[in-house]
Amino acid sequence: MSKSKKQMTKFILEGQIQEVTVKDGYKLKYIHVETPAGNNYIIKLAKPLRKIFASVLIPGLGVKVTGERTVYRKTGEEELKALKIVPDFSKNATTPCQNHSVGLVETLSSQLKEQKLSETKHSCSKSPQEITGTNSKCAAKKAQILVCQKSDCQKRGAGKVCKALSEVLSDRGLQDHVTIKKTGCLKKCKAGPNLVIMPNKARYSRISSSEVPDVIEKHFSLEA
Repeated sequence: MSKSKKQMTKFILEGQIQEVTVKDGYKLKYIHVETPAGNNYIIKLAKPLRKIFASVLIPGLGVKVTGERTVYRKTGEEELKALKIVPDFSKNATTPCQNHSVGLVETLSSQLKEQKLSETKHSCSKSPQEITGTNSKCAAKKAQILVCQKSDCQKRGAGKVCKALSEVLSDRGLQDHVTIKKTGCLKKCKAGPNLVIMPNKARYSRISSSEVPDVIEKHFSLEA
């Protein structure tokens, strides 16, 4: 009797979307999720989820994903497929608490889930008493500016926008406080260049390099 060519188990993980992969210009197919531990996973969306979340899942959004993990015995390759996604739209969804390192591990019940590793240092700046409550939050992460790097946005000047962002942040001494992150599709590439200011998720389309100083002034003037 031949063995199955693949092994399937369940998984659960929580993290932040770093990038989305779109097929044919509009079909949402994969999300790239980073866990608080810094582990990155490419997760394929089940077809029923693609239309439901087409305009919801964007870089920076916190999510809890439940699905199937398939390991192909011959190649050792694995595939994660999302069957359920719970977005986190709370204020700090894009700055998940990191008071513990976490790892994706397989439990005895054959489920993959994020589990805390107790013998690790706290990366949160708050005291132990402050992080024990269920509603405790860590200090906010460094602000980010997400800039779409898809070809349509590049043709419309995304590269010039990135250069302008870097220059303006440097001129105002904000380079250590704000990170420019080049991402995959942020949607609406025909209205590009597109950028998103995190963590408040302010979105700008058809932005030009000449408008960058005003955007920085609006969102980061108090941090200069």
